[in-house]
Amino acid sequence: MVEVRLFEGDAVDASRFVNRVWGEYYGAQGPLTDFQPRLLDWVLFGNSLAPREYRLAAYAKGQLAGLFLAEPMKLRLGDRDVDATYGSWFSVDPSFRGMGVGQKLAEAMSLRQRERGAALMLACLADGSAGERFWTKTPGTRTFDPLGLWLHVFDAAAVARWAATRAERALFSLLRPWLRGEMAPVDMEGIRPYRPGDLAACMSLVQGMMRPVSLGYTYTVERLAQQLLYRDMPHTLVLERDGVVRGLVNYYTLQMNARGPLTVALVDLLTFHESVSSADRKRLLRASMKDMMAQGASCASMLRSPCVASTLMLGAGWVPWSGGMRLGCLLSSPDVEWPSSPRVFTHLR
Repeated sequence: MVEVRLFEGDAVDASRFVNRVWGEYYGAQGPLTDFQPRLLDWVLFGNSLAPREYRLAAYAKGQLAGLFLAEPMKLRLGDRDVDATYGSWFSVDPSFRGMGVGQKLAEAMSLRQRERGAALMLACLADGSAGERFWTKTPGTRTFDPLGLWLHVFDAAAVARWAATRAERALFSLLRPWLRGEMAPVDMEGIRPYRPGDLAACMSLVQGMMRPVSLGYTYTVERLAQQLLYRDMPHTLVLERDGVVRGLVNYYTLQMNARGPLTVALVDLLTFHESVSSADRKRLLRASMKDMMAQGASCASMLRSPCVASTLMLGAGWVPWSGGMRLGCLLSSPDVEWPSSPRVFTHLR
């Protein structure tokens, strides 16, 4: 018998379970994210805005058989913001396959969302994964065009050693002479770490960033505060002009595993006031890139979106890259009105 109830563990327990299960499912297919406790603590377990009610677990035979974690969020849907959730880390222990664990978790989460007025769940689905196959068969699921990445390589040798395919290893090996992990000095005038007193100005910038978006993760002031500063997890640099914050870059680091570990910097937010010059935008981005290298990152990536100009990214040495995933809207209410041509902004978790 499978029983679904609130997860009884903490971030360490969740990390251990998710990493083991994902390793068994996907370990031979390519790079795997190491969902470290510090990441889960930042997004969920240490986040007062993400209560336990969306941390569901399935137990069978006295053991943890499945896990489904989500955080409540505001979702930009067309020209309005609605209540929704962001879900990830959906994991079913292969030992309990055939017992309907995944279906029971999905049904319990769907019920919980309806009870709390959440319109749907936003998620990133890896192409060809067991998760994608499960969700595309689940009623109420809608997927959209593939999500592309921006990629910048700091250490081509490390990325070549780590790359999952022979073609990628060959490509990064060839690029090594041009990617030596060195960057020219950056003028740091007006650039500094984020402080809590910057929150109102940063919220204004993020609201401006969201104007082109018709489907995606959006922020309340309280959620943005958690995003920009929490223990040692996120790193946020701002550009200040005349005492006012006019730009920000927010990123975090995580470890990916393929042919060994690799530290990756993931940019979640990159936004500027319209008055900031192209040179200053590039300067803040490059200052953040130097900070990423100081944190041990061998490469950096960011989901492509309508919020960031391609000219900025290309000018700073970033290149378009295949993301290998797509946006999924799961467990949606039947009365959801979808935007006709979604302009997507989300996070990669």
